[in-house]
Amino acid sequence: MFKVLKTYTVLLTVAILTTAILSACGMREENSVQANASGIFIRVNQVGYSPGASKVGMVLSSTNLSGVRYDVYNSSNTSVLNGTISSASKGSWGDAGGANIPYSYALDFSSLNTIGNGYYIKINTYKSPTFNIDPAAYSSLADLSMKFFKVQRCGNTNPDGHLVCHVPGSNSSVDGKPDGASGTKDFTGGWHDASDYIKFMSTIGHVADVMLTTYVHHPEVFPEPGSINGVLTEAKVGLDFIQKMWDNTNQMLYMEVADGLDHDVENDDLDSRSKTWPQNDNTIYGAARPVHPSPAGTGANLAGKAAAALALGAKIWGDPNGPSYNAALASSYLTAAQQIYTWGKTRTGIAGDADEFYVDTDYKDDMAWAAAELYRATGTASYLTEAKAYSDSAGEWYNKSDTSLNWSRAYHWANYEIASLDPTYKNTAAGRINNHLNLKKNYANGQFWNTSSDPKWGTYEAMSNNAVEAMMYQELTGNTTYAALAQQQIDFMLGKNPWGVSMLNGAGTTWFKNPRHRVTTLNRVTNPNYQLRGSWSEGFETSAQYAVDQQDPLLAGQEDPAIVQFNDNRMIWHDNRRDYATNEVTISGNAAGMAMVAFMGGGSSASTDYTTNGDAYVRDGTYETTNYGTASTIDIKGDPDAGYNRKGFVKFDLTGRAGTSVASALLKVYVNAASAATPVKVYGLAGNDSWIESGTGGITWNNQPGSTNAVLIGTLNVSAAGWYTIDATTYVNSQFGGDKKVTFKLQVENNNGASISLNSKENTANKPVLTVN
Repeated sequence: MFKVLKTYTVLLTVAILTTAILSACGMREENSVQANASGIFIRVNQVGYSPGASKVGMVLSSTNLSGVRYDVYNSSNTSVLNGTISSASKGSWGDAGGANIPYSYALDFSSLNTIGNGYYIKINTYKSPTFNIDPAAYSSLADLSMKFFKVQRCGNTNPDGHLVCHVPGSNSSVDGKPDGASGTKDFTGGWHDASDYIKFMSTIGHVADVMLTTYVHHPEVFPEPGSINGVLTEAKVGLDFIQKMWDNTNQMLYMEVADGLDHDVENDDLDSRSKTWPQNDNTIYGAARPVHPSPAGTGANLAGKAAAALALGAKIWGDPNGPSYNAALASSYLTAAQQIYTWGKTRTGIAGDADEFYVDTDYKDDMAWAAAELYRATGTASYLTEAKAYSDSAGEWYNKSDTSLNWSRAYHWANYEIASLDPTYKNTAAGRINNHLNLKKNYANGQFWNTSSDPKWGTYEAMSNNAVEAMMYQELTGNTTYAALAQQQIDFMLGKNPWGVSMLNGAGTTWFKNPRHRVTTLNRVTNPNYQLRGSWSEGFETSAQYAVDQQDPLLAGQEDPAIVQFNDNRMIWHDNRRDYATNEVTISGNAAGMAMVAFMGGGSSASTDYTTNGDAYVRDGTYETTNYGTASTIDIKGDPDAGYNRKGFVKFDLTGRAGTSVASALLKVYVNAASAATPVKVYGLAGNDSWIESGTGGITWNNQPGSTNAVLIGTLNVSAAGWYTIDATTYVNSQFGGDKKVTFKLQVENNNGASISLNSKENTANKPVLTVN
């Protein structure tokens, strides 16, 4: 588990721990596994590379290879690229595992950009694993990563790998009994956090945020999002659980189901209780598992995570053209999101869990993310204002005491979302992201394997988030400065590492197989070949840190000596089911890995802001033949009296954009004046894009485009001046199979007489824009 050690742990001295662990875990014995490995070992990303990506492998060798030829072969065993190995060795590797490799070389084959499968590198008689060159090299890995969460499901949620658990009528303790309560309430559902069966609001909330935000921006990597195994079906498991953790009557957001007592049995076969299946989990708590509330005055961090997830759910399930439309469910999500967000604004202390496994560091990133998603869901400008205020108050994160990005530090997600919704915030967000990425880039450049996070619990989660952040920067700016940094991280985790192992089970040619995971261990009793598909490993540590963190002896004979031998004092990692320091799987780590492959394997790698090629408003009554195409505003009004009604029209030409669909499309308009709070309906027109902005035949009330086959995209709840954004992805994609031109009609339908004025393209600033990924 990616958790801090319990209080009693630190009472042990490092000296005692080091002596005990080196003996118990076999680290001394590793030196005798295979002393001074002989041969050439070629490490590459075993899944592959996009044609334009940097492609750098690593060669470990027992002999000097300076000036030796290498070849890259295609699947027909034809050499398609060759060169000579540089004289500059990166140094030795493998001093902790016994390999003691004296030479290592970076091998750059970035000039290979021909799409194909089955490539491999050959040096003398030694070959690398095969890899592909493909623009969509990682496009299937997000769906693969989602498989893990189905195993983590709790309750009556159709789990995989085990039976229904922790519900009334099962043979397990029921979820659950709130502290101090006389009876139980329904806290079933959600995801078990890791190998144990605890459920944390901190990680479940964050994971749901990441799942849904990734889906919003890169739906193309989730081909059937609403299917039984789709990302939205999975996210709903989290959303429904979050709703249960909120008690609006008593104004309480609960933070945890079960606690450290469950974690204490995580000794694999060293403790009989660890052999208990989820459906039979009744030996620790008896009839019901405890449910712990947020302590008085705390909870803003959890509220932000929860409200962001529910607001995203409200937006997605509230889309009548989306894959999971359910208006009633969307309404319930939105109500809970608004309640929890309001509650969190007054509870600015940090809440975590009863044992401080997950220690959060800030709440402002979470509340900023929540406010941004509430703005996305409602269009209410005050939420956007509050999102920016929270984000600005949180400030930079490159100079924090801990610069790792993970479930606790989500600054990049919050800034990215705000900038995606408000073009005026893009430079601010991109600047902060740039400062952090520059720090990580400089760090990675100084590391043997170009890893961007210092070795500690959850290294891969931090590396994945750095890769995601790099792609966010690219999408916001179109600048590829950090593309190589992102590539270095994904390369390492998909096989270009000391051990030549993919850290995603089911991806590549050789992947990790023995996670610290109770359900996997139990399944292997009857099915030795059981694999935890879609799981991401945890991350390496230094030998010094590993000696402190890993307190259980490793399982003898489980690991391949040919892999273990490449452990180095700078990087210790074990594919061993008793290793919780480097090989326990977690839901937050898996969400980070999923987001990384989605952002790197999606469609367009950068967003484009399209300016309107025509906008105008029309007016009825005596003005029905008047054209307003040259006005600096787009006026909108609904009124029962003729002559006072106005409708706005905005169109965009996307014919220069390649492809048959877009990942996302956001219409952004700037309100310069609003006489009263008013809902503005936004429609997408079908095949009615030939209208003329001004001049001869210019658009008027009498010749305005018809509304046949128009689709309601949604509502902008205008309350004050400012930017307003609406997700138009479904509509834009409906037009991409045709002329790739889109027209939006904006109108007020309640006839309240309120006047709304938007900036048009003739205005000097804040013109309408369509941001497309």
